[in-house]
Amino acid sequence: MRADTSDVAFRLFMALGDLWDGLQRSNINPGGRGLHLTKEYLGGYTRYSAGPAAHARIVVEWNEATRHLRVIRCEAWSGFESIVCSTVSYVREEARAKGLSGIVEARLSEACNEPAPTRRTVVTVAASLAAVAPVRGGR
Repeated sequence: MRADTSDVAFRLFMALGDLWDGLQRSNINPGGRGLHLTKEYLGGYTRYSAGPAAHARIVVEWNEATRHLRVIRCEAWSGFESIVCSTVSYVREEARAKGLSGIVEARLSEACNEPAPTRRTVVTVAASLAAVAPVRGGR
C-alpha cells in the first residue's frame, strides 16, 4: 500500500472518505466490507484515519485547496487494495439501489483519472513528537 495520490487504490480510498458521511446518512454502511474510516476536519485539512479494525494503519491529512497530502502514518496493510475494491463495489451497488449512483459514480470516476499535481509530505514520528512535546520553561 502506498499513501500517494499517484496510486489508484489510494485515490479510491480518498474518494470513499469524501463520500463516507453522506453514505452513512443515506443508510449505506461503507464499513461493512472491512474498511474502518474516521474523518476529522482540521482547519483546511481533513484527516483520514483508516484500518481493517479499530487500529488505524493509515493516517493522512489532505488539503484539497492546496492539493497537499501529509502522511502521518502508513503501516503495512496486506489486502488494502482488495478491501478498497470490495468497499467500492458494495457502495456502488447500494448507491444504485438508493438512487444515488450519479453522485457516487462521478466521485469514483474522478478518482480513477490521472491526478493533478500534488505536494506530499511524510511526517516522521520524531518530528510529530517534537511538535506536541510540552515546552518547559526554566526557573
